[in-house]
Amino acid sequence: MTTDSNTLKEPGLLTISNPMDWKAIDRFILLACLVLLAPLSFGVSMWATNILAPEWLNQTLVMMLSVLYVMHIAVMGSFILTAMKLRKYTHDWPLFENAIISSFLVTVMTTGYLTGTHLSEALLIIFLGVIITCTLADVNKVKFCFWIVVPILILMSALDYSEVVPYAMLLERSPYSEDGRPLEGWMMVRMTVAVILAPLTYLCILAMKRWTERESLYLEMSTIDGLTRLSNRNSLISRGQEEIRRARASDAMPPLSCIMIDLDHFKQINDTWGHHAGDEVLIAASKVMMDSARPNDEVGRYGGEEFAVLLPGTTLLQAKLIAERIRKRISSMNVVVDGQKIDVTASFGVACYPSPDVEAMSDLLKTADKALYEAKETGRNKVVTA
Repeated sequence: MTTDSNTLKEPGLLTISNPMDWKAIDRFILLACLVLLAPLSFGVSMWATNILAPEWLNQTLVMMLSVLYVMHIAVMGSFILTAMKLRKYTHDWPLFENAIISSFLVTVMTTGYLTGTHLSEALLIIFLGVIITCTLADVNKVKFCFWIVVPILILMSALDYSEVVPYAMLLERSPYSEDGRPLEGWMMVRMTVAVILAPLTYLCILAMKRWTERESLYLEMSTIDGLTRLSNRNSLISRGQEEIRRARASDAMPPLSCIMIDLDHFKQINDTWGHHAGDEVLIAASKVMMDSARPNDEVGRYGGEEFAVLLPGTTLLQAKLIAERIRKRISSMNVVVDGQKIDVTASFGVACYPSPDVEAMSDLLKTADKALYEAKETGRNKVVTA
């Protein structure tokens, strides 16, 4: 079964696309809905406490926080409704993004300060918000807001230890017993907030998982050839440069050999059997090269039907023997396409570092390529050493 990296497909279920592939305004709508979990959870917990034990709360601040939560929900709701209409005409809405981030920070930090939890739950919630927002919005804006939050938290902490303002002003009584344990009611409130915010935590985990998977995919795409699954040209050259630097730093100066490989008459295969047949030949030849390589060797597709194998710690003579083994295995491959067997051979050029005129990775490739050209000019299906 083939799975698209941008969608999740399961039998009997609707196709769910990856939110990171949505246009910006759609991601903001999702983000706004997630952000609303904060005022909803805080408001539910506060009013449940106010109904059951009103003597524990400062009624003036209860009303002020209620207004803040209602305003937050109303503003986000209006933005969401407007965005649902605008999404037909635009892909982005920076004002919406700014409103989501700023309203979330104001609600969480205000609630955290008034309840004395700004260095525990509030900071954790902001951290979760940063994760989910970095994924769905502009990471630079989130970083900017984060550096605003840090000095504000420092200021709040300083006020906690001063006598200028009371600590945890929303609470009329301490929610902790004399031995430092939280009272049952306060524990229930904090557990309620944690349970309501659990979906946000779970979504953060999913977002980060998908983010890392996507980064891994991009990394693979930048280093691996999509058809043959070998290293691509840039990755191969980088590995060679790294090995030469390592050799120069070593007193022993271990050799680095390179085998350049070109499939003979590959254009004729494409013209005769079709490009799909050519792809099958490339894949089969790549498998032979990988099976013939050692764990520390680097096998790459250099371009088109040309390949290269880097052999660290391998002399020119050893590399020639390895090239000869690969040549025989390629010539004996059984490639069958559309019921027809395709005969394949390859020419090889071998060079080694250090050697005269080979001081860098570019010299090594150029020298091996010259040997390869000689193999092709003198009959093909053979190995020539520089």
